[in-house]
Amino acid sequence: MKKVVLGLLMLSVLANCQNPQAGQTGNNKNHTTMKKEEVKKQPVKKPEHPKMKDEELTKNVNENVEAEVKKEQKEVRENIDKAVEILKETASVVKLIDENKIDKAEKQMAKIVGELEILVAKDPSLSLIPVDVSYQTLDLVADIPTVEKLTADAREAMDKGYYQSARNILGTLASEIQVKTSYLPLATYPDAMKLAVSLLSQGKKDEAKVVLVKALNTLIVGEQHIPLPVLRAEEYVKAAAVMMENKDKADTKEVISLLDNADYQLKLAEALGYGKRDKEYKELADAIETLKKAVENKEETKNLFDDLKTKINKFKVRLFFSDKNTGKQA
Repeated sequence: MKKVVLGLLMLSVLANCQNPQAGQTGNNKNHTTMKKEEVKKQPVKKPEHPKMKDEELTKNVNENVEAEVKKEQKEVRENIDKAVEILKETASVVKLIDENKIDKAEKQMAKIVGELEILVAKDPSLSLIPVDVSYQTLDLVADIPTVEKLTADAREAMDKGYYQSARNILGTLASEIQVKTSYLPLATYPDAMKLAVSLLSQGKKDEAKVVLVKALNTLIVGEQHIPLPVLRAEEYVKAAAVMMENKDKADTKEVISLLDNADYQLKLAEALGYGKRDKEYKELADAIETLKKAVENKEETKNLFDDLKTKINKFKVRLFFSDKNTGKQA
């Protein structure tokens, strides 16, 4: 038995002598694999905070969002004002019914129905009229490694069937401004008016009033979720662009710091799952890297800044302003 074992050992030694790199190759493969894993797991380092004050950043971000919301409504402002006037007229109809001025109420409703049908025919988008906008900020104070740890915990909880635990974890992964817009479903108004007229003609004054009041109080709430990291990245880039307007006097170190922070914020937004790891994140990261090199080399940067600002704005609008997510009744 000992002879057999010794024989096998000798064969093994001889094999290694004949192919001295055989064992090393395996080790190199393991080493290469390990290095790849290390690269994947290496945390994204958070850059130093720029000189830009948090208060200024927050103010700029809030103004940015409000400007985008107003811009959406500006094109139909005239028609929105007309729709709001119709609402006031509808409220006056309710008052006329209370005062038992049925003939006047019926004439007023006929007028309103005509105005509504013309208005909606002219602009079908007015089937939903924004009547109120509110803003709520949910700000997650966490870095990228923390976010990745939380998402890993959520996946593990899901795998184990702890769905409520996963939901609670995922519920914390929000860093956004929630824009809630209350819409009046104007398209349903003509039907409500016609029904109220029919009820009045039957002497059902109270029922007619209930229909009108319900129409006035029925709102559909639309929500938009705009990630703060994307908004902050946009503001950092804008600040860097302003600073580089006079490149001879610009603080190169601060410009790079602003761009580093913009890049980090975009990576944070991606880690949080905004945009479904959209390919544009890579395009934005590449554009920032190109811009940083141009700044360091004292090259012309205006066109690069303009291009980056345009890309970020289009990215923001496409993902977070194009879909109003309406449909929730209040």
